[in-house]
Amino acid sequence: MIKRLACLGVALLPLAACGDDSGAACEPAACTSQCLGTGYLGGSCVDGSCQCSGHPGADADADADVTRDDGGGAEDAAAEEGGGWRSQCEATGEHSYIWIADTGEGKLSKLCTLDGVEVGRYWTSPQTTGGDPSRTSVNLHGDMVVTNREVSGGPSSVTKFAGLLEDCDDRNGDGVIQTSTGPTDVKPWGEDECMLWNSPLTTGGTAIGARATAWDGTENPDTGEGGFVWIGALTTGDVFKLDGNDGTILERTHVTNMPYGGVIDGRGNFWIVGGMCTVGLCQVARVNTSTLATDYRSVTCGYGITADAEGRIWTSGLGCVNRLDPVTTEQVAYRAGGSFLRGLAVDGLGSVWVANTGGSVLQINEADVTLVHEIPGVGSEVVGVAIDFQQNVWAVAQSSSHAAKINPTTYEVETFPVGSQPYTYSDMTGFQLRTVILL
Repeated sequence: MIKRLACLGVALLPLAACGDDSGAACEPAACTSQCLGTGYLGGSCVDGSCQCSGHPGADADADADVTRDDGGGAEDAAAEEGGGWRSQCEATGEHSYIWIADTGEGKLSKLCTLDGVEVGRYWTSPQTTGGDPSRTSVNLHGDMVVTNREVSGGPSSVTKFAGLLEDCDDRNGDGVIQTSTGPTDVKPWGEDECMLWNSPLTTGGTAIGARATAWDGTENPDTGEGGFVWIGALTTGDVFKLDGNDGTILERTHVTNMPYGGVIDGRGNFWIVGGMCTVGLCQVARVNTSTLATDYRSVTCGYGITADAEGRIWTSGLGCVNRLDPVTTEQVAYRAGGSFLRGLAVDGLGSVWVANTGGSVLQINEADVTLVHEIPGVGSEVVGVAIDFQQNVWAVAQSSSHAAKINPTTYEVETFPVGSQPYTYSDMTGFQLRTVILL
């Protein structure tokens, strides 16, 4: 069993009490939800009481001594032309970002989830416009990887970006970090010093349809060191284990269900939903990340995939959202008629949010898999959803080329432009990984 710290944020503070449990026994899942709901990044049971960690603003001065070349001559990492802050993330030190693959142009957008400001845009592969980026995954430290799938003129590959400025690599030794500051400031491939590595999954020009992507949560949450990235390839069925530090391929195995999406559960298993199956007898594969042993389960529908704090696996597809309990083998499904449901995310507060290609987002009750609410008007061709650390729901609209931020209480929708044809529907913020509880 992989040991991990549950619910860790980008910045950790000494544990501070978060709420009166009135003498009741501390329940890990309830503790995590309570802490997240009050603005912390995580929580755990300590000596029978709920304790919160990772208060927003803890890293306010973390990058104060790092300079960045923003193309405008500013020397302070957070200052923009004329003074001030580029985004609320930089102003408050609350490092809460969403990373969205701009598939149509081979780039990646990084947005501050506090205000929707795009703080960086990057090429994702040496093939630039032909890179075909899709899935993203964010680790416990805030670093991320993006997978380039059906690459034009080159192999499928994985690229890692630093989440924080102080973790970028001053490769030319000039004391200044050359990195993008927004959508119009895209550095040439290889020159953005917040791009840490690019790892081809094959040699030559063979694209193997790499898709399923997930960090495993074994990295050091304070430094980002360590951890492994797991990738599944649709075309070949290959599953890769990559070193999170340098992208080296460490191990390789194979599954038979055509990997499409992937998620790590609280026990450290890599779950893969099969491709080319949206309804009927679909398969999910479970890969033990320690032994590489693999087994398969049939589910009612398959396309998107995520895991909840109880270790249950959720999938979505044509007309269906399905919850699988791997221990009891129980499955419960919500039937959604002819709707094509795609990415989905668990918020840790009792709801599962699901992207509907038709332009809405569904709120599903986690406990009984019933519809709570449908939010219309989110965008054109809604592909994926994610939760940020303020409990807002984010949706990616491919044909609208925007990201939508949804207030989970009022259902108010705000939209923010990103690059062309965004397609991400994996763990874009890192929230899912940080809220998986070790069982």
